[in-house]
Amino acid sequence: MRKIWLVGLLVIPLFTLELLAVSPQFWTTSSFRDFSKGRLKGLSLREDGTLFLGRRFDTVLDSDQALIWSAVYDTNQNLYVGTGHDGKVFKIDNSGKASLFFKSTELEVLALALDREQDLYAATSPNGKIYKVTAAGEVSVFFDPSDKFIWDLVFGPDGVLYVATGSKGKVYKVSREGRGEELYDTGQTNVICLAMDRQSQLVAGSDQKGYVYQITPDGKAFVLYDTGMDEVHDIQVNAKGEIFFIAIDGGQEKRALDLNLAAVVSPQETVSVGLSLSPPSSRVATTAGEPLKQSAVSIVPAKRGNLKSRLHRIRRDHSVETLWSSKREIAYGLYLDGKGNVIFSTGDKGKIYSLSQKEELTLLLETTEEQITLLVPAGDNVVVCTSNLAKIFRLTPQLNRQGSFESKVKDSQAISSWGSINWRSETPEGTSLKVYTRSGNTQRPDRTWSNWSKAYTSPEGEDMQSPEARYIQYKVVLNTTNETSPYLSRVVVPYLQRNLAPNVQSINIFPPGVAFLRTAIFSGNQFQASSADRKAAKISGAAKVIPKPAGVPTLPRRTFEKGAQSFTWKAQDPNFDELSYSIYYRGESEPNWKLLVENHLHLEYTLQSGMLPDGDYLIKIQASDMPSNPASKAKSGELVSAPFSLDNTPPVIKVLFREVLEKKAALRFSVSDTVSSLRKAEFSTDGNAWKAIFSRDGIIDSKTEEFDITTKALGKGQHVVALRVYDATGNVSIGKAILHVE
Repeated sequence: MRKIWLVGLLVIPLFTLELLAVSPQFWTTSSFRDFSKGRLKGLSLREDGTLFLGRRFDTVLDSDQALIWSAVYDTNQNLYVGTGHDGKVFKIDNSGKASLFFKSTELEVLALALDREQDLYAATSPNGKIYKVTAAGEVSVFFDPSDKFIWDLVFGPDGVLYVATGSKGKVYKVSREGRGEELYDTGQTNVICLAMDRQSQLVAGSDQKGYVYQITPDGKAFVLYDTGMDEVHDIQVNAKGEIFFIAIDGGQEKRALDLNLAAVVSPQETVSVGLSLSPPSSRVATTAGEPLKQSAVSIVPAKRGNLKSRLHRIRRDHSVETLWSSKREIAYGLYLDGKGNVIFSTGDKGKIYSLSQKEELTLLLETTEEQITLLVPAGDNVVVCTSNLAKIFRLTPQLNRQGSFESKVKDSQAISSWGSINWRSETPEGTSLKVYTRSGNTQRPDRTWSNWSKAYTSPEGEDMQSPEARYIQYKVVLNTTNETSPYLSRVVVPYLQRNLAPNVQSINIFPPGVAFLRTAIFSGNQFQASSADRKAAKISGAAKVIPKPAGVPTLPRRTFEKGAQSFTWKAQDPNFDELSYSIYYRGESEPNWKLLVENHLHLEYTLQSGMLPDGDYLIKIQASDMPSNPASKAKSGELVSAPFSLDNTPPVIKVLFREVLEKKAALRFSVSDTVSSLRKAEFSTDGNAWKAIFSRDGIIDSKTEEFDITTKALGKGQHVVALRVYDATGNVSIGKAILHVE
């Protein structure tokens, strides 16, 4: 991407220029993408690239279970969680005390629900059953379908329990007395998630085709949306009747978990299983609302591409919009808070995002957990469940008192010195913000790196104390003594690479007669800039974003020019500096170099005919980074070419003898050249066509050759026999002999 400036006939478009690497560089972190490459601890990140203190994230339970499949929160502030692979349900009271509440004979507790009396219903798998467990701990089998897996439970406003199952992909409705009947058979492998809309109609998400269904109480189903992805993983309905859901493609991860679940089933049984990487979220039943209008439904599959996960919204008019998508992260948990925000969690670094009503995205939290799979409303708090291993946390409205951001490691590409670090921030009363740096020469910080520097506290800029090195990293610590957060929106780390000498990697000598011709073609709207403007554009960054014009300078054109000798070379600068070139020459037997041209800015050069006397020469290309450095700091590198010949003098032709015998002419010519070997000879009689001829020794390859010519029988009178000879550099000479035939 680095460009060499073109001069002469060329006007340089700004878009071709890069910042000079030897000039001070400015590593800037200012966008959501920039900050998300670092590590957040106790901080949130807005979509506009602003960091601030996040909500408190406290540990509730660090269990010894493999994963948490399901969770619900009752009106007495007790949390119930269903785990795998021991088939246990734990109860955690509001003080954080955990106890075993229920142990099933099955291995997995995939779904939990609470009725109006706050009795718990636990769906187990495989060989799925639904157990009813009263507050007093009384256990009974409430419903025992023939399906192997029960993925979700949701109560309707009339107390009817709806059951989502696999591996047959059916939905059941179960009365308060435990009498169940099939409500709808999707014909798919699994019904993964359920929710109730405002008209007391069921909304269901399926796998292995990711459909969103609307199912009436009498079992009439309608596909609201075909996601085009593997699975609809979680569904929630807000107070307006809008449906929010997560669609995912599991890929290899999904197939790997399918095998794990299949292993749970008895080896004698064959069960078709399709499930994403982690369990469906807890759902909250909603009541009363308006019906959705089926006439506006969109059933066109969304384009999959290589996305792993999407968050969608179906409005009341059935229009569908994508609120968030990712090729890298898989979304799992979904929660709609009372302020109109959509909260969702992912499996990449255990992140929690918030999407506002204005569709402004905020990274609320980045944890050290592998996957955050469930988000469960718990009053003003959100209960957060993780898997691999199973842990429970509480996300509260209160701000952290402290949080930190640790940047990615910046590779400056060479040993560099560091300038004055500066940043843009807001620090309301009672808050503070401090910045630290460290440096080293390994890609990952280790004990060979410097310690973190003293705290920098002036946003206008402080000289960085970290030692010169190739790699640099900074850390920002935010603090508050109240419920107000400081804000950070930009950090700038200036650095200057240690200047390294350029090197000339190769020199290519072209055949004699090749010349380079430079031309330029530009469109009428080409922006023309002075040298000063070009440099200003590079420094400001404007050169990177100015649109490319329709016309661009052409590359040098090769043409034939008698006596010309051309060279090209390749050069490289470790700092990506702009280079200029000095070209020297000397005779092969001479001791001293002589300057031919300096401050040459191209990677080719043509010696015109007659610039140097005939002879054998070498050239030396010296590359200098002077255009990008002060004279005292500039460095250079050079390379000497292989020998080459300059020959602008044609061969000399002499007639050694001539005679006419029986009207045929016999002639001998001698030809010599002082520099180049001879290559080709032709003769012509009386101006007729030229005919090839070889030398007496059979090969034309020396600086001196002799040629014998015998003509056909000639008529009476004067005749001319001509010899045309070429040397290796293309010089041509014509000699002749005049004969008389009697």
